[in-house]
Amino acid sequence: MAEPIPYTSFPGFDGTSLEDSFVLEIQAAPGRLNITLDLMIGWAHPSYWDPLEGEVACFRKAVIEFPAVRELAWTRQSSVRPAMDASGEQDWGGIDVLRQLGAVYQLEGNWGAIEVASQEPIVRIIGS
Repeated sequence: MAEPIPYTSFPGFDGTSLEDSFVLEIQAAPGRLNITLDLMIGWAHPSYWDPLEGEVACFRKAVIEFPAVRELAWTRQSSVRPAMDASGEQDWGGIDVLRQLGAVYQLEGNWGAIEVASQEPIVRIIGS
């Protein structure tokens, strides 16, 4: 059996920390999966800027897009309610796991677990 490949090895994900980011919305529809989040990025990432006043790290609004979805299963969806951040936005916690296992990407967090067969995920910073 193949070893899982962590998200930090995916193109465009270097310098990001999904575990320290905040999922704002998950949209699953035929052929696509998009996860909108406040993405924590480190100083080596090309979209890094100094943290805003009151922030301890650089967060940028971003979307992780899974294009050309062929199959998707979302389990362990719970009745957990989202937290509210200081700006009044809801967040569902971080992405505790994102890895590739064979032809499938596996994601886990407070919002459940997703297995998706798709093309390689893309991180798109919003507003840059």
